[in-house]
Amino acid sequence: MAKLKLPGRISAPDPGFSRRLEFEAPAELVEDPVPVPLATETETETETETEKAVGSSIAPQSTEAEAVKAAPRRKRSVAPRPGATPAPSRGLRPSGEDMVTIRVLYRLPDDLVARAAAWAEKARCPIGTVLRRAMTELRPELVAALEAGIDYRDIPAERAKQSAHRFDSSITLSRATHARLCAEIDPEGLAGLTPALSRWVRAKVIAHLDKFLTRAGY
Repeated sequence: MAKLKLPGRISAPDPGFSRRLEFEAPAELVEDPVPVPLATETETETETETEKAVGSSIAPQSTEAEAVKAAPRRKRSVAPRPGATPAPSRGLRPSGEDMVTIRVLYRLPDDLVARAAAWAEKARCPIGTVLRRAMTELRPELVAALEAGIDYRDIPAERAKQSAHRFDSSITLSRATHARLCAEIDPEGLAGLTPALSRWVRAKVIAHLDKFLTRAGY
């Protein structure tokens, strides 16, 4: 029977053995702490001054923006074109006064309408625009005459000849003037004020429109 091999003897580690074999025991790794730069008093003061400077630069900009928003917008004044006829005032009374608006209907002669149409074609606008401009220019004169008072004998008796061109306009008068005209022109309240005033306005419009078109070269 074979003999058992005796177990080897375990001896204490020899540190010189590793040195003889040119090995060195691994040294313990020591982590060097990363130096954290401390904020100096100078840097803190600089940052504080920078924040103050930024804050002070933003504040005036915000104040200026708020002032611009709060300021009322001004209306641009449009300069009139050279040679353009300014639209006159309509001759109306203040809105606080008790007023009455009368709408008058009338027909215009064909020759005047044809002249107004020639101007409207060149101006590239409807013929009604030309006629309204003439009426706008005449309206203050009509209102002043009616406010001063007209005699019933000033109303034309004849009616207009048949015409395909019928127009209407509005005239605003004070209530006192309206009552005075009713008493003068239609005292019994039978015929009404509008038909008589329409004939009166038509005569005034025809005379003014002829001058208006002649002045414009038509």
